[in-house]
Amino acid sequence: MRYNLWFGTVDDGIRISEDFKKSFLLASNESPLPFSVSELGLRVLGRDYYRILRKTAIEVAEERVRKELGSDEMYVIALVKALEEVEEAINMVREKDEDIRLVKGDLAEHFERALAEMERLRSQIEKEIDAVMQKIAPNLTEIAGAKIGAKLIEKFGSLKKLAFAPASKIQIAGAEKSLYKALSRMKRGKEARVPKHGIIFLHSFVRSLPKKKRGKMARFLATKISIAAKIDYFRGELEEELFSSLKKRYEELRRA
Repeated sequence: MRYNLWFGTVDDGIRISEDFKKSFLLASNESPLPFSVSELGLRVLGRDYYRILRKTAIEVAEERVRKELGSDEMYVIALVKALEEVEEAINMVREKDEDIRLVKGDLAEHFERALAEMERLRSQIEKEIDAVMQKIAPNLTEIAGAKIGAKLIEKFGSLKKLAFAPASKIQIAGAEKSLYKALSRMKRGKEARVPKHGIIFLHSFVRSLPKKKRGKMARFLATKISIAAKIDYFRGELEEELFSSLKKRYEELRRA
């Protein structure tokens, strides 16, 4: 009888696996084991048994999480791009609708139906983005909102890249062109306004403040987004105090 254990196999002897992750995944047996796995493991692996088991279990779990996140991340990135295209189409049709009304009103009804359909599609995409973001990045969604969080993941390419990005880069993500233009003007000795925020300007806590306070809020928000993305990537557990501290800072700036 052959038994598949997480650290190897047992039949007429004990064979230690050369790939613990592979043997861990294949550790399945049709009948109950006639021996204790831990006792046998301690006998063949010695004091390293539990250390190796823990390391292997963590590596297997991380690979599974990354695989699951990867597919969902690609999906949410595709949804963000689709949403941007739908919003662009809505704006174009709305402009044409206004032009048609001025020239010949008979076609306006068709444009209105098209607009209504596209707006329904936009709403459906936004709901799907919210559902996926709640699953893969609950803290980022809580801090930034599903739409902004998804746009940031799309901008950086993945949740992992966002998690490892400095807060200063998160703060101006989406405003790179304005930044490069400002730096170029400054190199030539000309005055220039360096952007204080990019995508995160869409956040109500930034947008609703007076201009002179938006930079401070944007910096604080970018820092919290960086922390939220790290928690989502490494643990995925919701930390409610993150949003509480963000709201507290917003209220302080609003009252100041």
